[in-house]
Amino acid sequence: MVACSLSLARAPVATRAAVASRPSSPFGVRAPAMRPSTKKTVVANMGAVEVAQVAGEASYIGGVAGVMFGITLVGLALGFVLLRVESLAEEGKI
Repeated sequence: MVACSLSLARAPVATRAAVASRPSSPFGVRAPAMRPSTKKTVVANMGAVEVAQVAGEASYIGGVAGVMFGITLVGLALGFVLLRVESLAEEGKI
C-alpha cells in the first residue's frame, strides 16, 4: 500500500485553556479558534485625478449595463417563443 503524503489524520492539538476559551454553539460543538491575521491591510489614498478617472467611466458602465439588459430581454423572449413552438408541436398543430 502506498502512503499518502497529504494526510489529514493529524490535526493540531489545542491546549486545555484554548479549548475552554472558545465559544460553544447550541449544539455542543465548539467553534474553531480564530488566529489573528499577520497580513497588514494597506489603505490606498486616492487622489483627485484617480477619482475623476473612475467617475469618467460611468457612461461606459451604464452603456454596458444597458447592452446586458437588452441581451437578457432578447434571450427571455426567444425562450418563450421556443416554449410556444414546442407546445404547438406537441399538439400537432405544426
